[in-house]
Amino acid sequence: MKQKFVSCLIAAGVFASVAGAADLVLFAEGDFQGRPVNVVIDMRQLASLNFNDRASSVVIEKDAWVLCTGEDFSGTCVTLEPGRYSSLKELGLDDGVTSVRRRDQVSLGVFN
Repeated sequence: MKQKFVSCLIAAGVFASVAGAADLVLFAEGDFQGRPVNVVIDMRQLASLNFNDRASSVVIEKDAWVLCTGEDFSGTCVTLEPGRYSSLKELGLDDGVTSVRRRDQVSLGVFN
């Protein structure tokens, strides 16, 4: 029993550290439930992560993000500031997000 409890604590810690590392976390269900998808780069098509039209809630840790209903940041787009959005229904995006990007471009720096 004790080993199972320790395993659960370790799993929760790993999940928390991974979720904390993402700038944007999409959840398949409202209230931050269901399968999470961590995003750190612009995604022209969430289908590549098998998450097209599945997001129902989102946590934005860093920067403002634009969530769009179409591929390549097209369709209806909504810009969200950092925060916790327990439902995308009020925004008209429930199970409709297809692409996401940062509002402001991020410089990757200079590589020599």
